[in-house]
Amino acid sequence: MKKLELHSEIELVKRLINQDHFAFEVLFYKYKNKVKGFVLKFAPSQIDADDIVQKVFIKVWLQKEKLSIDKSFSAFLYTIAKNEIIDQLKSSVNRRIYFMGNNLIADLNIREQSDNTDEQLGLERKISELIHQLPERRKEIFELSRFGGLTYRQIAEKLEISENTVDTQIRKALKFLREELKIVRNNILLIIF
Repeated sequence: MKKLELHSEIELVKRLINQDHFAFEVLFYKYKNKVKGFVLKFAPSQIDADDIVQKVFIKVWLQKEKLSIDKSFSAFLYTIAKNEIIDQLKSSVNRRIYFMGNNLIADLNIREQSDNTDEQLGLERKISELIHQLPERRKEIFELSRFGGLTYRQIAEKLEISENTVDTQIRKALKFLREELKIVRNNILLIIF
């Protein structure tokens, strides 16, 4: 192999298409920091740039047959990175909607008794009040997850704690919310009957 071939993007892409692991590795090390810079420039801070880079190169390997030596490899990378950023942003928005919408009720194992909007708003207000009753650190972790859209890993890094601690605190918060809402529901039933 000629030394020039190692530095030729076209030659590396040809080899990658033919499942050459070494060519993939060379392209990875050549472009990983550029892709990370792209993500850091265009994505909000709650998105993990390293996670995006990893997903981009996994997709490159999985989609290597779609590569073309006539098209820019870096443009291909940036397109995948842009789509990953968009997917993570959508996921973050969906998590917030999930938390505050009807799905929270399902997540907390509460069955809705009616479609009354006032009752729904009352339930959401009660949930908000209960969240404020959580111990300060647990509340912070829970809100970063549910309202901030951060992953457990991102929360752990931000608060300098383990992912296991994040998971435990979120589980305890959900357990508390379920138990308290069950009490509220039982009290309502007692009043009605």
